[in-house]
Amino acid sequence: MRTRRAIPPPNHPSKRRILYGSWETFVERFGPLSAPDHDYLWEIGQVPESPSHRYWWTVLDCEGRLYLSPGLRFVNRFAFVRCARPWTEDDQRQPDYLYD
Repeated sequence: MRTRRAIPPPNHPSKRRILYGSWETFVERFGPLSAPDHDYLWEIGQVPESPSHRYWWTVLDCEGRLYLSPGLRFVNRFAFVRCARPWTEDDQRQPDYLYD
């Protein structure tokens, strides 16, 4: 009789630890610009019409933590951040940055 080997379960995406980029790294890479009324946070009404989306990041409120995600998003949006340097397709595939 042949014995069966136990096969470990696949790495489920929700079980993996996701690392996020730091605010300091974000500042070095993208150079956030000051908003008119705040340090870096732009309200929806302050964003110019037809903005170049690659220079904008959305601050997302996810379960009480704030994250920066590339582009203009509207679900879980807290505010926007405008940067001096654009994000790339590679940045869109990377984990978000913590806004702390």
